[in-house]
Amino acid sequence: TEISTTSNNIANVGSNGFKKSRTDFGDIFGTTPLQTNIIGTGTQAKSIVQMHSQGNIVQSTNTLDMAISGQGFFAVESKGNPGQVVYTRNGAFNVDADGHIVDSAGQSLLAYPVDTDGNVSDHTLQGAQRLQLNADYGSPQFTENVAVGVNLDSNTPVIDSGIEFDANDPTTYSASSSVTIFDSAGNPKSATVYYIKTQDPSAADQTYKYDTKVFVDGEELSPALTRATDSKGVAQFIDRFGQLTTDPEDTGYILEGKGSPLYRADDLSVAVDSTPATLTGQSVASYLSDGQTIEIVTDPKLFYKTMEYQDLQNTADADLVPGTFWGKDFLLIDVDESGPVSIDIPPGTYTGAELAAVVQNAVRDAFGDDRMIQLTDDVDEKFTIDLMTDAGDGTTEGLATPLTIDLHSDSFVATEAEVKEGLLLDDFLTHAQLKINETMNARIQDDTNAYDVNTTTANELNVSGRMFHKMVGAVDATPTVMPTLYDVITFDHENPQESVGGTERYLAYSNVDDTPDVAVYDKQLTAITTADFTTDANGYLQITVNTAEAADLEVIRFQQNATSTKDEKFIAEVGSGEISIRNQEVSGSTTIITLNHIVVDTDILNNTDNGTPTTATESPITILAKRSDHVEAYFEDTQGLVEGVDTVHYANRLVMREIEDSAKRVLAGNTAVAFSNFATTNGTSTLADYGLNSIETEIQWFDDRDPPIKIGYDEINQRFTFSAENSQLGNGTGVGFENFTVYAQELDLGVTNGLGMSAF
Repeated sequence: TEISTTSNNIANVGSNGFKKSRTDFGDIFGTTPLQTNIIGTGTQAKSIVQMHSQGNIVQSTNTLDMAISGQGFFAVESKGNPGQVVYTRNGAFNVDADGHIVDSAGQSLLAYPVDTDGNVSDHTLQGAQRLQLNADYGSPQFTENVAVGVNLDSNTPVIDSGIEFDANDPTTYSASSSVTIFDSAGNPKSATVYYIKTQDPSAADQTYKYDTKVFVDGEELSPALTRATDSKGVAQFIDRFGQLTTDPEDTGYILEGKGSPLYRADDLSVAVDSTPATLTGQSVASYLSDGQTIEIVTDPKLFYKTMEYQDLQNTADADLVPGTFWGKDFLLIDVDESGPVSIDIPPGTYTGAELAAVVQNAVRDAFGDDRMIQLTDDVDEKFTIDLMTDAGDGTTEGLATPLTIDLHSDSFVATEAEVKEGLLLDDFLTHAQLKINETMNARIQDDTNAYDVNTTTANELNVSGRMFHKMVGAVDATPTVMPTLYDVITFDHENPQESVGGTERYLAYSNVDDTPDVAVYDKQLTAITTADFTTDANGYLQITVNTAEAADLEVIRFQQNATSTKDEKFIAEVGSGEISIRNQEVSGSTTIITLNHIVVDTDILNNTDNGTPTTATESPITILAKRSDHVEAYFEDTQGLVEGVDTVHYANRLVMREIEDSAKRVLAGNTAVAFSNFATTNGTSTLADYGLNSIETEIQWFDDRDPPIKIGYDEINQRFTFSAENSQLGNGTGVGFENFTVYAQELDLGVTNGLGMSAF
């Protein structure tokens, strides 16, 4: 039997979703008239058990193949018996003639339905629907950019420069790769890149080099590239500011944390011009004219040779021995009156040109490249974003009043004064993104009350039906010290347009080990008596609640406020996080809920009933359930706000905002404040401790943690970038803009915008 079971396992090792089996054995007990139990009389197969451990997940070429990592099953509707739900781990799915996603038996995959905004509208199995691919298609979109990543064989020989390239002769190139692209009519075309190896590593240049040729449907594309060598054939290098050099060991560039990294000139397309600073000093022509050299020394034993020593000795001009200078504190440079910086020159003998190059490197060394951004009033502190729609005559038209972003204003990253003093690049990007978000959301807000809608500008953005209220706690000049332990804050939430009015909700707050955590729940269960805390036969925690309160529960969260005479063993064991529900047993007006927590300390069951505290040893417990479908809460920060920026800024203020159905409003009738009547249930804390004593409520139309227009920075080309989320702004979203433009303010002739942006 075991061999048969093992054979079956091996035979199905390649079957999708297959679970192996194991044979369990047991002793056969024999009996005699004199001895009732005799063991060892044999062995029999007791059962064959199916093992539900995770199998290997493999990659396939079918885009509809799926696998579940961890626990769970796919729910499918039986083909022969509609309405019957069966479960499988086999994720090999295909599409039938009607566009339904089905398994090999023709059973349809079930999925939760979503509304027009992509939010799940029904979380129950009864509401699940057969998943069908939409057969509607949009307008063709031609290919604009192709990113190719290849791994080329380093052992392939160099192609001699005298060999003429021929796409039909594989000996004339080293490798090739192809990708399908599309023209403006949606027609596919084949783009092929040919890689021609031109260099192996050497002592002088330890890199591989390849030339590339790109063909689209047999026609070659001719790129415009920067030359890799100068007119004399010497390899060129370029820094991020477009400055050329032929010295790959230039310490002013490669010193860690200083200067700029070097790129080979053929790694870029067009060099980025910059405006260098100008530094002038006293003439040294008397020492460096006619091909003369000077000597720099830094050894204290050689100081007596220097011009500085002779000057200290008041040596007469006729007796001067010219040409040797002290390299320490060779010159002082003060940039923008920020304080003089001492520049040291390494020892050596230099011509005038060599000395200039060494001074330039030393200046870069001393000042570093911290990429500080400083803006000038009325020059580059503002830029404009305009959203464009099709005018119907082949042109596009923008907003009646484009969005002007004023960077010289406060955010919780920096004050206006700090911005004017200059910000590091990462801080500048984060500050700029916050100002973009603020300006775009403010466009739909009433000029007097930010929680009300400006119907004119909101209508221009086509955001009716996707507006929601956001509440921000009071902002202090210094960060608030948040309370510790636990609290439940009650508040009223109202959205009359979605028939959500005057509903009390519950903000769960915990702060253990200086880690504040908040979440909003729609239910607070009625006070529980001591007898209603029990365990089942396996030790899992059980609570008894009113059946009317037990509907739609998925998780439970406990909060326990400390008192001077009671214990807090309960919260110490179960924690303040959410606990999933194992099952519910309904018995008339009460329901026993079994939680996924095994009780270790049974003393926690001696809970308070909030009515006879003399019989209880535990402090009062509040039970919250059902994570809110209408409101979410979080502490404001900039985590992940700007791509590539790891620095996180914390506003240390509590934020609540409407979600899902409550995040919907039409243009009129928004005068009701969504959040009100805050109250704390922990007697040791006040609303001011949470910044809820003075709240600010405003209406928004996008999640400012995932903004529709994002700023970024192109390290290679040294420029700011802007990208738009088509899923938030484009056609089919209700907003319906087709493109956008970003431009700087017009400047007088000769005035340069420091952000590198062109005027309109």
